[in-house]
Amino acid sequence: MTTPSEDTVSKAERHYDRANRLFEKGRFRDALREFNFAIQLEPHDPDYFNDRGLVWDKLGVSERAIEDFTTAIDLNPTASAYYFNRARVFTLIGEPERAAEDLTEVLHLDPFDSEALLLRGGAYSDQQKWTEALEDYEQALDLSPDNPDLFYDRGLVWEAQQDYHKAIEDFTRAIDLDPEYVPAVMDRGNCWDELGELENALEDYNRALELSENDPLILFNRGLAYLNSGKLDEAIADFNESLEREPENRRAFSSRGDAWLRKGEHDKALADYNTAIDMDPDEGDLFYRRGNVFDELSQSDKALADYDMALRLDKDLAGAWHNRGNIRFEKGEFDKACDDYSQAIRLEPNMVIAYRNRGDSWRALNRHDLALLDFNRALEIDPENHEAYNGRAGLYLDTGDLPRALADYNVAVRIDPKCPVCLRARGEVHWRLGDHNSAVTDFTAAIELNPTDADAFAMRSEAYQQLGKEKLAESDRCKALELRASPREGVGADPL
Repeated sequence: MTTPSEDTVSKAERHYDRANRLFEKGRFRDALREFNFAIQLEPHDPDYFNDRGLVWDKLGVSERAIEDFTTAIDLNPTASAYYFNRARVFTLIGEPERAAEDLTEVLHLDPFDSEALLLRGGAYSDQQKWTEALEDYEQALDLSPDNPDLFYDRGLVWEAQQDYHKAIEDFTRAIDLDPEYVPAVMDRGNCWDELGELENALEDYNRALELSENDPLILFNRGLAYLNSGKLDEAIADFNESLEREPENRRAFSSRGDAWLRKGEHDKALADYNTAIDMDPDEGDLFYRRGNVFDELSQSDKALADYDMALRLDKDLAGAWHNRGNIRFEKGEFDKACDDYSQAIRLEPNMVIAYRNRGDSWRALNRHDLALLDFNRALEIDPENHEAYNGRAGLYLDTGDLPRALADYNVAVRIDPKCPVCLRARGEVHWRLGDHNSAVTDFTAAIELNPTDADAFAMRSEAYQQLGKEKLAESDRCKALELRASPREGVGADPL
């Protein structure tokens, strides 16, 4: 290897020193030119390549940065800084596995490097290796107990694992160390929101907005908190302001669509979902949400098309499977409905509504044994689910087990005294058992809650007939005929 002359080395060092001064001033293009001159004169100094790699990183040219850091490592494999710098770029470009490998090498060379532990913890988090991430943060905190970033990053791990109380503890410690740590304040607000603690969440979001001058992401998160708590107007106001500041926020459009849908503003919901789909046509959840609007509008073919598209894009959308099952149930395709509900249950084994609706589908197929299993499972998960009691009672009614049917309807009515379907069905059991007075009482209560229920009028007419009340019976018969002659909305399985 040819050794450069002292004059050449001196010239290279001058270019190198000038490059570093330019770098410090933020003149990265000029610094790059000087580093190039230095490397041409002295191509075997690892620091030259490492520092030029830092310039490439600042310029956003990650490939060239990695090349220079790699050359620096080849020239000096024992310099931990070179591995650290390359790991940082790997992290930025979304290659956490390679980042973790480099940081492991850093820690072999310097086991007490808390920054390397912090960064490797983040790389493990990106790979959802939660145990390894927590171990790194614990070690780093032993070395740097006053570093708010360590508490914040560990809090993110707890948050990802839905251990919101521990996350709040860590975010709070980060804030105690740095009261203006905006991400920690915002994420603590997110955790309060997940716990249903709206006041605490709003306090944190408001504080974060003060510190960040109305950051659009914080406005968006506060909007979600309002949405989750049912404060729809406040949610829409926050989503509006967030979109004014960041018009390309697809999630703000879709979440505002959710708020419009819950307000019953279907046209506005559709407009927002359409915009979100235009921005991200490969996101299955957006088609699922738009499908829900069409479902509410009783446009079942459009809803079905959207659910189909949602599931082509993302087969893990339990809600889309469930709601497509509802449409198939309404169309009388009970086998297909069962298949869809089964997929929803596979993804979310405790989805009560899916067991209940699948039970109704099995019941329609006269598979009473399977229907009973589903209703029982729904009640195991949620013993106070009046609709599951109502479904199982209907099954008992189908099979002629009137005492069990009455017992279940009694429980359903106790849980929800204003369920017209339960009252009407219990009235039918009373009627079959010959207790026509009790039947009339239940039918009357059902009619008061739903004055357009033709079946309740028809059944009460039969009960009045048995009691010898001919005029009342005739009046109810006429009312039932009148209602049945009028167009009615279809009644199907409950949506998710």
